[in-house]
Amino acid sequence: MDAFQCRLHFTRLISNLTASSVAAKQCAQFALKNRDVDEDLFSVILEQLSSKDCTMNTRINILYFIESLCDQSLAASYTSYIKMIQRDLSLIIDAVAPDDQVGAANAETARKVLHSLHTKSIITTSVLEKLVSQLSEREKNHKNLDESDDDEYAEEEEHTGDESSPASRPGKRRHFDETLIQQRMEEDRERHKRLRENIWQIPPGPGNEDWEFQKAWEEAESDLNSDDFEIMREENEILAASTAG
Repeated sequence: MDAFQCRLHFTRLISNLTASSVAAKQCAQFALKNRDVDEDLFSVILEQLSSKDCTMNTRINILYFIESLCDQSLAASYTSYIKMIQRDLSLIIDAVAPDDQVGAANAETARKVLHSLHTKSIITTSVLEKLVSQLSEREKNHKNLDESDDDEYAEEEEHTGDESSPASRPGKRRHFDETLIQQRMEEDRERHKRLRENIWQIPPGPGNEDWEFQKAWEEAESDLNSDDFEIMREENEILAASTAG
């Protein structure tokens, strides 16, 4: 597969991302498999985020994919993608959560991903604080605009007696498509379900120790003692005798 074909295939993968962790992992695996054109593939991510056809939900899914790409890059000891993400993270966040109502709606989820990247030492504390502050400011600005609109509607009702809801008044406020809202709710449920599953997983310790096995071993109902070892020795001798000759 040449560079042009890689771009086309990767573009299709990115544009069709969902909340499924499998989709994000497959996309990340493709990027790592074709790391020889990593800069071209990374440019596809930025292009998709800036596309006018990229919905608010797809932008969030791309952000989660970027986190998955970082995870798999760390596992593969390949830092090129991580360095490009670090370099352009501000642009990525601006695209995922711009200074508008879409940005305000995506801000909370974007913060979660940023905190996760910080926990994994992908970004520094200063970068985290800067970007989180920007997201909080955008949320605040558009919340204030919504409250101002509500006050305006209330005053208009007092003077005109028009009690129609703000949502029924065209041009007053930008509303999200009902399909997008429903899709977002379903995808959030999928992510929350996966998060609950991950909570029970214990990360490997230094030297790839199996902490889950160690924890189960320590919590066993009884400890091995000299009697247990004597029984095992006798059973081993019986087994050896039965298989001799």
